[in-house]
Amino acid sequence: MAWNYTYDQLLKKAYSSIPKTSKETSRFEVPTISGGFEGNRTHVSNLKQIASKLGRDINHLMKFLLKDLATTGEWKGNNFYFVGKFNSRMLNEKVAKYVKEFVTCNQCEKPDTEIHKEKGITFKQCQACGARSSTRSLK
Repeated sequence: MAWNYTYDQLLKKAYSSIPKTSKETSRFEVPTISGGFEGNRTHVSNLKQIASKLGRDINHLMKFLLKDLATTGEWKGNNFYFVGKFNSRMLNEKVAKYVKEFVTCNQCEKPDTEIHKEKGITFKQCQACGARSSTRSLK
């Protein structure tokens, strides 16, 4: 079987399959929680905006926060209510933990990642450097 490709053609084909690296040098800023207390519950008014900024599904972020805070919660209008009093410092720390585990790349530390499931295993795939690492699954 004869190959019909030159070395240069194969090289161009290989380079075209490599993910494009991000040239952006601005620092990625994690959004902060906005909300307050209502009785023994904590409401957050910008959870949807935070998930959108992070490029993640709102349900994935909610599952993480509910598990990490060991509580329950519900939507009422545009606000999400957690059962219990959680100050903004604690909630922002949980969001930062989520970003470290599920958003930023373990190799290049850029936020250009996507989450994929293959054969029951969850992976974080970086679109900037091509690195791939496994993460825990939120059930």
